[in-house]
Amino acid sequence: MRHLALLGMLAIVSLVVVLSDRQAQLIGDRLQVVLPLAGLACAIAQGDGVRYTGRYLLLESAIKGPKFGLGDAPINQRPSGGGHGFPSGHTAAASFGATALVMGCLRDSPGAQALAVLSAGFVGGSRIDAGKHTIWQTLAGAVLGYAVAVLKLGAFDRAFRGLWLRAVTPVLRGVRRRARRWRRRGAILALSALAAATGSATKAEMELWVYTGHQSAPHSNVRGSDPAGAGDFDFTAGWEGRPFDMPPHWGLRGVWWRSETFGYTLDFNHTKIYADDETLAASGFEMLEFTDGLNNLTAGIIRRWPDPSRAWTPYAGASAGVVIPHVEVRTGPGAPVTQEYQLVGPSVAVIFGATWRLTDRTALFGEYKGTWSRIDADLTGGGALETEVITNALNIGLAYRF
Repeated sequence: MRHLALLGMLAIVSLVVVLSDRQAQLIGDRLQVVLPLAGLACAIAQGDGVRYTGRYLLLESAIKGPKFGLGDAPINQRPSGGGHGFPSGHTAAASFGATALVMGCLRDSPGAQALAVLSAGFVGGSRIDAGKHTIWQTLAGAVLGYAVAVLKLGAFDRAFRGLWLRAVTPVLRGVRRRARRWRRRGAILALSALAAATGSATKAEMELWVYTGHQSAPHSNVRGSDPAGAGDFDFTAGWEGRPFDMPPHWGLRGVWWRSETFGYTLDFNHTKIYADDETLAASGFEMLEFTDGLNNLTAGIIRRWPDPSRAWTPYAGASAGVVIPHVEVRTGPGAPVTQEYQLVGPSVAVIFGATWRLTDRTALFGEYKGTWSRIDADLTGGGALETEVITNALNIGLAYRF
């Protein structure tokens, strides 16, 4: 068991290093996602998933509180510019996940424990090296993550478990019960009416697809004006996707099949982009990113090509909708900071992929998803910023048929 735990941690860290092209900041970005997820998997395996989830939500609240509560205090300023730096959320999440692993599944493997702790320490070091946090902000994050994982919070754990039992569990049961009832009693009538109104469908299904993956974005032109900062600007921006930064790249898609081959989709996709260091240096901007998501919401059509003789089914689709990004812009020293969600323009997406049937109700899928978004954002102080962003994503996920 000791050797298996060590090999497991070595495999996780090695995979992260390979996928991150050995760049310190990217390795840290991925480890701060992987460590908490590994801790969650460990907690679920030990029957402690609800407690772990509650404490992670508590940790997120403890991170966000000082970031927004301290305002422009010196301790809350990042070395690279901008606020909301205290404490380091990356380091807190990594420390929390590593501590949970050390106290749980890695308890009998000192080598794996050391690797988990070193990985969390690497996350903190990468944030300092990248100029995102000071050493004090990083140490505060490490201590916060450790404390939330180890402190005796019996009253909170009991309260969260009670809330889960009273609220979440009945909701999940009700959703399953209603889905079965809807499918058994109402699906045929409702979908038959839709088919009669729109054409010719003889069979209908409803599926829920959940996915994540790797996404990136090519260069795009950024133009606009900020009278309170840089004035007029027009330049080409290089973008970094960072799909494993918290919250990571993910999506949720509903699919309503009207026939064996044709259906409708409703898709929400969280992606993010950061202007790279070269762009910031050339433009003079201190901040240019959409890091709490471009957040595309689209509706469209999907076509599949089933064959009973094989377990996999190719599909393709297209959709259109809106993009609701979290705009984070500061055009230069002394310029006002824009940090808010905005409804900024249209969005169009295409998908190409295939599903692999696991059971009668579940399937794995892999796909390419390309999304074009037009961003026409307002800046604090009366300015405006325009750009058109294309994101390319390779997604993997799980589909469930009701």
